[in-house]
Amino acid sequence: MKTSLLRVAMGSLLLGGFLPFSFAQEFVQDLGSATVEDDKPTQALLEGLREEDDLRDEELEREISTTIAETIRNEPDVAIRSMGPAAARPVIKGLSGSHVEVTEDGSFSGDMSATSPDHAVASEVLTAHRLRVLRGPRILQYSYSAAGGVVQVERGDIPFDDSLFHGYVTWYAESGQPGYATAAGANAFAKGLSVKGEVSGRHMGDMRTPDGKLENTQIDNGSGAVGAAYGMGRFRLGASYRWFDSDYGIPGGFIGGHPNGVDISLWKRDLTLRGFYLPAGAAQDTLDATVRINRYHHREFEGEGAVGAEFAVNQESLRLEKFMANLGPLFGVRLGAELDSRSVKMGGYVFTPPTCSYASALYAVASTDGWSGLEMTFSGRFGGAFFRPGESVVADKETVEDRNFVLWAIDAEFSQRVGVGKFVTLDVFRTTRAPTIEELYNQGPHLAAYTYEKGYSRLDAESGYGTELEYRDYGEYVSWRVAAHGTWFTNHLAPRATGDTNWSQLLPVYRVRGDEALLFGASATAQTVAEQGLRAATSASYVRGVFRDGDWGDMPQIPPFKFHGELGYLWRHVQTSAYSDFALAQNFVDRYEESTPGYVTFGLVLEIRWELALARYSLVFRADNLFDADVRNHLSRLKSVMPEKGRNLSVLGRMQF
Repeated sequence: MKTSLLRVAMGSLLLGGFLPFSFAQEFVQDLGSATVEDDKPTQALLEGLREEDDLRDEELEREISTTIAETIRNEPDVAIRSMGPAAARPVIKGLSGSHVEVTEDGSFSGDMSATSPDHAVASEVLTAHRLRVLRGPRILQYSYSAAGGVVQVERGDIPFDDSLFHGYVTWYAESGQPGYATAAGANAFAKGLSVKGEVSGRHMGDMRTPDGKLENTQIDNGSGAVGAAYGMGRFRLGASYRWFDSDYGIPGGFIGGHPNGVDISLWKRDLTLRGFYLPAGAAQDTLDATVRINRYHHREFEGEGAVGAEFAVNQESLRLEKFMANLGPLFGVRLGAELDSRSVKMGGYVFTPPTCSYASALYAVASTDGWSGLEMTFSGRFGGAFFRPGESVVADKETVEDRNFVLWAIDAEFSQRVGVGKFVTLDVFRTTRAPTIEELYNQGPHLAAYTYEKGYSRLDAESGYGTELEYRDYGEYVSWRVAAHGTWFTNHLAPRATGDTNWSQLLPVYRVRGDEALLFGASATAQTVAEQGLRAATSASYVRGVFRDGDWGDMPQIPPFKFHGELGYLWRHVQTSAYSDFALAQNFVDRYEESTPGYVTFGLVLEIRWELALARYSLVFRADNLFDADVRNHLSRLKSVMPEKGRNLSVLGRMQF
């Protein structure tokens, strides 16, 4: 890990902390290849160091895979919920769905991936410049779900930079799901105007497993973006337009599924307008306004091209944020407001009424000095969610009614510096979440997901209280962190198998319930600090969830203990490494949920990087699951049918100029 003074300062500023310029002249202590300021605000410094956990540059190139979820799979507390390779979504601390928001350049991704395991995240990972799992108080800038998290995808579609000309070309191919993906983009600047253009494509065939090919798991994606920004004195104005098209398959051929599976076709269009205002004499204070208009359309084809389900989503949002570097005893203050309007229409064999929903929120995040190295960050999010279902011939009128929810979440983080590069952090929060449209109103089969789903229109909002204790040590030779977390849900919403079967479709019945629940776990990471020579890195995560349902039953869809270990060697332009992924069997399962066995996999990575003619080149060769092990992902709906991807040889090439 290498953390320079500039990177810590910029990371602190961008992530909500603030490092006054005068501190740049203070003492800096060098710990091997890591650089840590000794006399800086604890919270600001800690946020800058946490930025090093993000996937970007070489780390992102090393991990890039088919989807965002697969790419961040080795991050602490992260697992993958899937129903085939395309429909993969991140799980954080055992929570999935709308507990985990996916944002693109600070705005919600605008798809329906949170609503069902067969819905894909409508975002191309190959065009991401940085991936970050947001934790702690700053979750409340985007979500009420402090117990879950936010996955940030940064692309910079609105190019607020003044670099004259730069760009990239990336190419990716693999054998585990035979196919390729490519992306190219460029930015230019002249006379105060910055422009960006980007395009990508992906074509991948059926996934190969140790038990053979899993039919109907192909992926065809296309995406592109154009953006521009212009500076006028203290104003910066910008706009971007991004499109994403995808056709992918959901496998079938087993009880509850279609004989040939389901083919899904979706498209998404995003128009974003954004403006900054920098007050005179306070260049570090900003006022930021963002308007986003999103259109999403999704169709599920069954049998001989018949449309089994269709979804159309129209969403508009307004976001205002004021950042103040200093406000009395507070620093890194962010005050914001959001308004959101969303219309969802369904067609085909969908038993959910068309619904309009509206949301509003006010949020604040601020840090303050404590004593003896203790500093505190406080955040709060307050607002409401309002659901207005329409009439539908397929929905039971007795189960449909207007619902209004008042929502509030708070978070307080206490950071104590206990030595140079050593931090103890305690995070205490209240989490909440409004039910989704599907959780409230769905009353029928979802054939692509192989379930018969029953919502409940009188659900209360989800709520709970939690804490996380973390220790970080940025040492001279080894940097490591360990954390433990727990959340007591006074009302946890989750679809649970009832044990009943809808015999007309041969589908298991899932009902959404609200129960008291306890979710707790721990994670740890460690890595050596070196520019050259031997390198080692490890990570481990564990989570357990139980419902207070008479007999303290286990929560469904909880990932097992997993471990990732890597040992490598770094030369000047070449890095090699061998790694192993290990998971225990998951036997802590809900009443009608099946357990999964553990597994061990091994892999190799070779990275070659060089510079030539003002360009930077990268080649990354990977061999995943080298011995073709049978891997059953506990969070996959297909785990009883086929294992995950088998032996996979992949190559990534990138040129940046």
